[in-house]
Parts: sequence; C-alpha cells; structure tokens
Amino acid sequence: MKKLIVILCAVVAVFGLTSCKSSSPSDTVKAYYKALQAGDYEKALSYTDITDQETIQKQIAKYKEFDIKVVDFEILSEKISEDGNSATVEVKSTLASSFTEEPDESTNEMKLVKVDGKWKIHA
Repeated sequence: MKKLIVILCAVVAVFGLTSCKSSSPSDTVKAYYKALQAGDYEKALSYTDITDQETIQKQIAKYKEFDIKVVDFEILSEKISEDGNSATVEVKSTLASSFTEEPDESTNEMKLVKVDGKWKIHA
C-alpha cells in the first residue's frame, strides 16, 4: 500500500497546466501542495508544465477518483542548476487516499523547469 501512495504522489506531481507566480522552485512546490490541500486540483495543476486540456481534465478526474488529500508537507531541500533553468525540490508529504486506511508519509524529489521565466513542476 505504501508503494501505491508513492506512485500516486508521483502521478500527482506529473500532470497539469501552466501559470504560476512563484519566485523560487520551493515556492512553486509549496503552492502546488497548498492547492492540493485545499482540494483545488485545477490550481494545483497550474504549477506544472503540461498544457493539454484533455490531460488536465483526466488528471483532475484521477485526483477525485482516488480522493487524494494532502495531510501535511515539508520542503526539505532545493537545488538549482548552474544555468538556473532547472531545479530539484525534495519534499516530505503525508497523503491520504481512498486506497489507504491511514495517511502515508513519503519523501519525493520534484523536478522543476523554468517556463517563460516561471518555475513549473516538470511532467
């Protein structure tokens, strides 16, 4: 079951829209997780680099189907590449879903890229 939550977390991080107003990779990841906490899946997806509307709608349906809820999260580290166009943010999160009886904690590295000068979670 723990592997399933890790996979779901990775799926959550993979899909989305564009448009984010974050000044650092960590700010983008924080905004993404806060939107997930609020159940605003469309807003969460706006912090990623996928723009295909069909993919976005499918991902929103998955979030709702799996009833993914972010219980808590913490940014552990941030590494920006030398050229300043990519980054990795390590985040520890506690997620609940319809697949588990109790929330599951995991640590993931999220890859980010700059798109039009804004940090986006890379799918």
